[in-house]
Amino acid sequence: MRSTILLVLFLMALVGLYRIGTDPYRTSLPMEVEDLSPIAPQLAKLPPEDRDLVVDYLKRSNGDVLPAQFADPDDPLTARTFAEAIELEKRHRERMKVEQARLAAFRAERDAQFKPLRDIVSARIVDRQELTEAEIYGQPGAGQPLRDNASRSTVITYRFWNRGNRTISTLRGSVEVAGSGLMPAASCWIDDSDPLGPLDHRDVRCRTPRDANAADRALMQRPLAEIPLDWYPREIRFDDGQVLKGPG
Repeated sequence: MRSTILLVLFLMALVGLYRIGTDPYRTSLPMEVEDLSPIAPQLAKLPPEDRDLVVDYLKRSNGDVLPAQFADPDDPLTARTFAEAIELEKRHRERMKVEQARLAAFRAERDAQFKPLRDIVSARIVDRQELTEAEIYGQPGAGQPLRDNASRSTVITYRFWNRGNRTISTLRGSVEVAGSGLMPAASCWIDDSDPLGPLDHRDVRCRTPRDANAADRALMQRPLAEIPLDWYPREIRFDDGQVLKGPG
């Protein structure tokens, strides 16, 4: 009887060890995230939604594992297994939903504050050119064949249009194309004190950042009408003395 009980316990232990060894959720996360082929068999055993959570966590963490005392308490990167990564990525997504809702509310409030000024002056992209330094600044040699060490920059022309029926004496503000990271893919500041008559426009040229990443460069090569542009008018001063101020 005793030997039978021991045999049953032994078999149960073997089954438990087998399950532990084959449970994909216990898989250790790799330190190298560029190539996930070593863990591809374990990922394939997960449901699609859990697999996406693990992969997204690995991309976000870049393989880093921080000690709990050094990690962001609100969004830690401390996972060592698939199961821990899934749990942390779920929390991250919920946090991002809250943050996105907060940002959406903030933008809606800001857009409402900008609207009276945007109704008077609109902004859009009207041209894109690849120019050398000489062509940008009108220096001698513009239009000549490129030297071996010469390069071109992407220059965007923005058009600011007075949609109102009064002359604008001063126009200040900025335009931006949101980038894939923290910095805009393109931006331009206008600070113009030349009179801008009713239904007249002013063109301003600005180059895109030379160190822009590939995603931002690709964005700026889209058809002009498909490039999302944000216009932030800061001040419109009319020739009769009235001044409209945008949010700071």
